[in-house]
Amino acid sequence: MAVTLRRLTETDWPVLKEIRLKALQADPGVFGSNYAAESAYGDDVWQSWLASRDSGIFGVFDDGRIVGMTGIAIDKMEPEKRKAVLWGSWLEPGYRGQRLSVPMYEARIAWARDHETCETIVVSHRASNVGSMRANQKHGFVFTHNEDKVWPDGGHEDNVYYELRVKAAYKI
Repeated sequence: MAVTLRRLTETDWPVLKEIRLKALQADPGVFGSNYAAESAYGDDVWQSWLASRDSGIFGVFDDGRIVGMTGIAIDKMEPEKRKAVLWGSWLEPGYRGQRLSVPMYEARIAWARDHETCETIVVSHRASNVGSMRANQKHGFVFTHNEDKVWPDGGHEDNVYYELRVKAAYKI
């Protein structure tokens, strides 16, 4: 198995769409969105995700075939662009448990450190997602709080939040 990770470019939008929709169908309980909503997106939406300077989306490939993805984006609700959010991590079941989350985290943390304004990364997950919790903590993320949430699959469970400081606070 020759598994590689690389940042996706605008021309990769068909593979992004493929893997994202596959993930939403396969594991609907772990995402903040759902297949019905995202399968209705036009090609321009997928392209815009990859064109933004304020996001980094990475694909996991096995001999050229996409088998996973992960993303980071500046929080759109944060006008000073100091906070990024991890989102969309998923691997096909046959690729789980092989420590592939390590390069996925490293790539997103490096992206945040390189972004001119990003100081903090936030990640959240369903309280029952123990694998995500372990990976977050292994990479230095610190628990901040829980929020009650009804998930897109109808499940009612806490959303657990963590943060990682990647740069010193911006000085004016």
